[in-house]
Amino acid sequence: MNDDRLKIYLNDHLALLVAETELAERCQRSNAHGPLGLFLRQLASELQVEQDLLRHMLKCVGTSESLVKQGMAWLAEKAGRFKLNDALLEYSDLSRLVELETLCVAVGEREAFWQNLHAARAADARLSHINFARQQQQAQTHATILSEHRLEAATKAL
Repeated sequence: MNDDRLKIYLNDHLALLVAETELAERCQRSNAHGPLGLFLRQLASELQVEQDLLRHMLKCVGTSESLVKQGMAWLAEKAGRFKLNDALLEYSDLSRLVELETLCVAVGEREAFWQNLHAARAADARLSHINFARQQQQAQTHATILSEHRLEAATKAL
């Protein structure tokens, strides 16, 4: 097992999770009412908990979090707001669709992340208290619900 690679992998995924959380919070603010807004509020909260879990895992393997990687991910999410759509200065149905598509990609990454850790590190005594399968199941649940909202957004936007 390669600890250096594990530390990089955990930090990379923490940075991605920071960007995913920012996007979920932004999308929630633009869709505050209704089922989508409620789900996004819950998602953002659960992503914050997942960030805390990753920070804990970094400590367990003896490394610190990379604030540079997190800052770059945060900045990339902000830069992602500058995209052309049908309402340049306002939030639109197309904005919602693109944000939900991006969240779907991010949740797929998280599901793979937890699955990979389960396969490669389940026997690691430092991480044996982490329920990788539970985290993967949570990501699968998020993926299912996001896909439903994405398809609904597609019918409105397109």
